[in-house]
Amino acid sequence: MNFTLRICFFMLAAFLVMPEAAYSWGPGHDDIMRAIIARLPADLRKTLTPEIIKEAVLHASHYPDSFEPFLAKDIGDAAVAKLTGAKLKVRYDLHSERGAAMCFIMLVDALREKNAAHTAHWIATLSHVISDMSACNHDPLVHTATYAWADWKLKLPNGKDYSKVNSLLDLADTARDTTGGADAFNDAIARQILKDDQRDVKKTLTEIMLYGQEGAAYCNSRGVSILEGAVGWVDKQDIAARNKLWKNIGELGAWAVVRTLRDVEVAIRFAQTDMKLEITSEIEKAHEGDVARILKDRNISDEALYAPILQKLKPDQAPAVGILLEPTWAMNGAMFGFASRVPSVAIARTLQRSGRSYATFDVRDLMADGFPSPEQVPVMIIVANSYRGYHSLKLENLEEGLARYIKDGGRILWIMGMAKNISKSLAVIEKARKRQDDKSNLPVTDDQFLMSRLELVDSDLNALKIAHPAKTGAGWHNPYCPWTFDLSQNKSLQPLVKLHTGSQSQTVGVITADKKIACIPVYALTPFIFEGGDTIPSAHEPMLDPVCEKILNALLHRLK
Repeated sequence: MNFTLRICFFMLAAFLVMPEAAYSWGPGHDDIMRAIIARLPADLRKTLTPEIIKEAVLHASHYPDSFEPFLAKDIGDAAVAKLTGAKLKVRYDLHSERGAAMCFIMLVDALREKNAAHTAHWIATLSHVISDMSACNHDPLVHTATYAWADWKLKLPNGKDYSKVNSLLDLADTARDTTGGADAFNDAIARQILKDDQRDVKKTLTEIMLYGQEGAAYCNSRGVSILEGAVGWVDKQDIAARNKLWKNIGELGAWAVVRTLRDVEVAIRFAQTDMKLEITSEIEKAHEGDVARILKDRNISDEALYAPILQKLKPDQAPAVGILLEPTWAMNGAMFGFASRVPSVAIARTLQRSGRSYATFDVRDLMADGFPSPEQVPVMIIVANSYRGYHSLKLENLEEGLARYIKDGGRILWIMGMAKNISKSLAVIEKARKRQDDKSNLPVTDDQFLMSRLELVDSDLNALKIAHPAKTGAGWHNPYCPWTFDLSQNKSLQPLVKLHTGSQSQTVGVITADKKIACIPVYALTPFIFEGGDTIPSAHEPMLDPVCEKILNALLHRLK
């Protein structure tokens, strides 16, 4: 039996007892762990009984996806004490940079103890946190398709809904496909294989702590192709599309497999010494330096989501609408929020397709060089589901340029989400913002939101019925915005967007009296949330639907 068929047989043997998973790869974590076990050094592999392997594949490979505390019955008293001492409180904390490094340290401890069950547990757990870094549903676009479009039952061009695509967006579907997917996965592992390069402790731990950044970069060059391939196969049974899916998703899975295997080899070598492994201040400082380097050097044009819509401002260009973009960092790491990237691209592509003059601006360039002149870019669109500093990217470096841009006559369309803070340049808006309580995600309940309609004040867009919930079954993309505005004591603001729920009407978007700043909730420009169409023409090329395009055009007209 060839290697691929042996792997597939091993996978099928455990398939029927596979746990349901809600995060990252889901069942694909099992396949990554099986691929790792099949390739472990022989001396280590023979210490693992079938029972230990089953536990590692079906349970330990999902261990970090829980908010339960560490328990001695699972990992031993010494491990619980060491993890607690490292300021990790619950299993989910293993996803953090420190958590990933601690997984490796715990693996070395288990190898020194010659405890096969604990060794398998920490290999599986390490494989989980590594594979999460490159899981395709952590790509912003695939994430949106997985959790929003599928939940909303949006339609493919030929009429099927997006829930039919979901299973293909997990590695498991490819890794278990004996007609070619499994071969693509195993071939990718063979191409990418890594070996112990005799690295020292510092390099080992700092590189593990950097997997989140490196995995995101590896993933975001493939997410668009994965979605395009999955949709093409489900919608048209396109063989070339399926091959594209297999190749790209197989490479993402392989990325985690080969790093885990290399790190296991390093751990075996370290376990044979008495060297002390810990996350020292020197290692933490080196890690911050590595992150700062990535944040400085990452090329936004390498990202498949952004590349087709990037548009540098040209000297002779007609006055342009500007769109702020932030590169993709480690999962959920962002100044403006993980969920801001797809809406920003959808707006840019809508302007691009309509032939309107627009330009895109990397936030790092705005921080370093300042904002463009209002004569060249009269309006800047900023999608800000969050608003915070991120490692070496400091808000104060952006605030100065934004304030000068507004002072010089520039206009801002600020699309807000859950962020508690807002730019200092929007202080007049901040003073009027209200929230029902710290736990609210919307101005009304989830059920009430679905029965509401949106009005763009002083326009014919006054009865936009909400067709889909902001809340979905999982994910970080939800178009939540809890804010309303009390304008009773504020004459410098005017109502711009209202949310009508039964007999209740609330102002949820405003514009300054001088028409320089407009602030609206993210759900007001979320494609397909309103009635008026549910078919996405081209999934891998996100853009606004016709209703949201009308809203955008009306908003830009108001900011003239």
